[in-house]
Amino acid sequence: METAFDWKRTFEQLSPQLVLYARQLVDSRADAEDVVQQAFVRWWRRFPDGDSSHIPLLYAAVRTIALDQRRSDQRRVNRESKSEIAVAGEHAPAFDPLPEQKEAADIVEKALQTLPEEQREVVTLKLWGDLTFNEIAAMTKESINTVSGRYRYALQALHKKLSHLRADLLGAVPSPSSNILPFSQTTAEAMP
Repeated sequence: METAFDWKRTFEQLSPQLVLYARQLVDSRADAEDVVQQAFVRWWRRFPDGDSSHIPLLYAAVRTIALDQRRSDQRRVNRESKSEIAVAGEHAPAFDPLPEQKEAADIVEKALQTLPEEQREVVTLKLWGDLTFNEIAAMTKESINTVSGRYRYALQALHKKLSHLRADLLGAVPSPSSNILPFSQTTAEAMP
């Protein structure tokens, strides 16, 4: 007898990575969480029996919903600014680090934000989303060479910007729940 797909467990396992990815595309953590919930609903409706081989499509849904929301928010801001209403934009940090990692997370956050959006997206999908370059290329509709190049350039730029951090802050590769950029010598060696 075939066991039913465990949607709750799948959501609990994937949502931290998906929220982190969505945070690269929207303005706040709350918006990112909303995007992830909407993406799961779409994924569930499309694949009600559940199939983990379709996880890259879940990331694609997060991307689509987040970009749609960002465009909608931008149109709203433009409308409000035209009518001379001051709108203060919320910008919450993308990472929710453990207290002892707060300083390193702030530095990594600033370094990550200096990257072009396309590079930030690939880094997030590759490192926290555990997607392959093929899956990222299919999702973003870019060539594998473009995706792997963006990843390589992003890691090089981050390595340069973060090389001053103490080795003990960068030595361990954290889980997505700790939300510190997993950049170490091992990561640099894994670059294509």
